[in-house]
Amino acid sequence: MAGLPVTAKAECWVWYGLAICSVIMRFMSQYIIRKRKFLRDIPADDIVMLVLVFIYTTAIATLYMYFEIVAETDFETITPEQSAAIGYELGVLNILAETAIETTLWGNKCCLLILYNRLTLFGHYRKTWFAVAAFTGLAYLMVIVALYGGWCRPFSDYMELVPGNLECLTWTNYNILQITMNLSTDLILLLIPVTLISKLKMRIGKKILLICLFSMGVFVMLCAILTKVMVFTHSVDPVWFLWSVREGSTAMLVGNLVLGLPILRTCWRFFVPRTDGSSGAKSSKASSGITGDSYASRKAMGDTAALEPLSSRSAPTGRVAINSVYTDIELHGKDGTQGMTRRLSVGQESV
Repeated sequence: MAGLPVTAKAECWVWYGLAICSVIMRFMSQYIIRKRKFLRDIPADDIVMLVLVFIYTTAIATLYMYFEIVAETDFETITPEQSAAIGYELGVLNILAETAIETTLWGNKCCLLILYNRLTLFGHYRKTWFAVAAFTGLAYLMVIVALYGGWCRPFSDYMELVPGNLECLTWTNYNILQITMNLSTDLILLLIPVTLISKLKMRIGKKILLICLFSMGVFVMLCAILTKVMVFTHSVDPVWFLWSVREGSTAMLVGNLVLGLPILRTCWRFFVPRTDGSSGAKSSKASSGITGDSYASRKAMGDTAALEPLSSRSAPTGRVAINSVYTDIELHGKDGTQGMTRRLSVGQESV
């Protein structure tokens, strides 16, 4: 029998190429920002993403091998010996692919959580961050435990073409749990930064840009829903190959494009150079003015604090660096429940 259709093969590897390109963009952007400190100051989310590249590659490769075997096998004419061998091979590939896919999805959630923490986006909402991180980790553990020790018992039925337990073939209960945990964690990771950013006092254009960057998880949620629609409507036939590839690849794209703006901006300036010198000078002047004002205000605050007795000094105000937009913006928000105003700087130095 013929293997996978050429169009399916092409789409699979196109998605893989786009995901890997987004990872390259991420690290090129980080190099633009950190320069010589690129390796010395590499953050934890970048390290996690490097590991996820190998896990994601495993997911795509095993999915491809699984469906290539399914497409090439004539299940109506195989012998019992062939059935046992093929069933074992497909079972191993299926479990490995599902584990890699789930790890890829939750690994990207982990990267976003680390990014939120690194940018101190939660500010005084530290307990909220820990609660979200704990829920996300528990959701991943629930999915993995359900996969290996849930409704498919005995586990060896995964390795049978016609298992005695139908749940080992349809995965219905597992898929219900997986989509519930996946969408709930995605929704939380989507709503929290959007809500916090919407409360900041800043130019509407920059606010919309930040909200759009952190709202790209909507596409991952859409792919997850469509994948499960295909699974539930074709619970026995393995027709969900491309949607699984799309879901995992979209998660990789979303997890990396958030930090890929610096290289995009560099490319834009290279291909579309500024022709109006006055606008550039004006922008430079404005930027230097902001920097000067910030320095002056910090110096004034420091001098004032030095004259105060230790007992009357208040705790230093929080400072937030959100540099995904690769620009300098002064934001103003509320500091905790006391309503104290604090300044949040959005800059490129601390990504």
